[in-house]
Amino acid sequence: MRSIARAMLGVAVAATTLAAAVEVLPVGVAQAAPSVPGLDNPAVVHQAALDGSLAKTHHAISLCAGGSGNAAGKYLPADCDMSLVASASDATKPLAVSGPVGLGPADFARAFHLPDTPGKAGTVGILAFGATPTLASDLATYRSQYGLPACTEASGCLKIVGKDGGAPPAPLGLPILNQADEFLAMESALDVEMVSASCPECQIRVVELSPLLVIPQYAYLPAVTADAMDDGVDTAIGLGANAVSISYDIANGIQPGIATGTQAQRLHHPGVAIVAAAGDHGVQQGTMNQVWPQEVPWVTSAGGVQITSTDGGNTFNKSVWDDGNGEGNLYWSAASSCSDYIPPAVGQPASVAAYCGGHRASTDASAVATNVSIYDTYQPATGGAGGWGVAMGTSAASPYLAGLYVRAGTAGVDGPNTLYAASAAGNGSIENVTTGTNMPNGAADCTKANLPTVLCVAGPGWNGPTGVGVPDGLGAF
Repeated sequence: MRSIARAMLGVAVAATTLAAAVEVLPVGVAQAAPSVPGLDNPAVVHQAALDGSLAKTHHAISLCAGGSGNAAGKYLPADCDMSLVASASDATKPLAVSGPVGLGPADFARAFHLPDTPGKAGTVGILAFGATPTLASDLATYRSQYGLPACTEASGCLKIVGKDGGAPPAPLGLPILNQADEFLAMESALDVEMVSASCPECQIRVVELSPLLVIPQYAYLPAVTADAMDDGVDTAIGLGANAVSISYDIANGIQPGIATGTQAQRLHHPGVAIVAAAGDHGVQQGTMNQVWPQEVPWVTSAGGVQITSTDGGNTFNKSVWDDGNGEGNLYWSAASSCSDYIPPAVGQPASVAAYCGGHRASTDASAVATNVSIYDTYQPATGGAGGWGVAMGTSAASPYLAGLYVRAGTAGVDGPNTLYAASAAGNGSIENVTTGTNMPNGAADCTKANLPTVLCVAGPGWNGPTGVGVPDGLGAF
């Protein structure tokens, strides 16, 4: 997930630090692969992505500036919540490889035991910020690489529109804003590619909002941005979306009413799954650190897991996504949080809400959030060719779960209700995640913060980092 405010606060960073998402060749370009150190060898990287050791040898690079600090103070607690794998030989530069080395659709399908049949051919909406002129062509490359059916604008499978359903926003054109557009394009590419991975037969509706809509956050007045995001969700649903994925958050600022008032109510669409990424930096405490729309009771909060394999990708184990320290000593891990004034999520048992004093506990369920292949070529600021990279973040989990919702059918969906019902039924459609933590010192950090251990450490039943767990097939949706 990417915090909108942090994305904009980071636009002035030097291009050498936050350059292209990748420095690789586009698919199909005939050119000799560069000589790379052993740890950056594509075969080595792919194996490390499979067995989960990539984070031990390669750092993460944030997509926006600021390190672990918070330039805007307590009202903007979330950092930029999507990151890229760096080169082992130069931790300031994204990993450069000759093709996709991260995990792809077939890996995810095996990990979550998805059926071979495509399921329902519905529509997934993506809420995006910024203009991405190469989005359709990048998606075509990704889908072709992984043998997925084409999804083009010409066929009507893919539509990219603006907030109100008209033309999408044009690139802003100024160097400092070009850099923001470049960062935001990476998020959009990841979103449409992860939907493609989870629901290959789904149509995709991308609603692009102007990045200028984040400016109200600088005055701690997020309601304007929330209203625009609501408009975008309405537009996606008007275009037929059965689920909408939101890989962004905004903080409550001095307008906490966005979590309970009109802005929250506008996201209540029974029969349509609204899924939002939970966050990428461990436990978030306090009212000001609860972020919108993940906190809304009828929104499914998507956490992140790491999937690893010791048999070449035939079977996978799951644990809390926890990549440790990245650029600026950021601690990259699945988020969890408690509300101190919002009701429990729809369908959330009282036993879970009790961990948060009877209020909304996050997250609800999880999907893959690390070592994910991404293809992106829109680089108006740095001017690179772009290509394949390896991404991480709950930004990957949100669109993936949204695709599964649609593939299964959403007629009975009202927030995360079906996920909690499946977990309670114990019918085998949810796999509990029982290993891992989202804090550097695990239970000790929870104790220090006077929080229940379950908010920091995975274990039997619901836990903060992964919710009820991960899908085992499509029965939980």
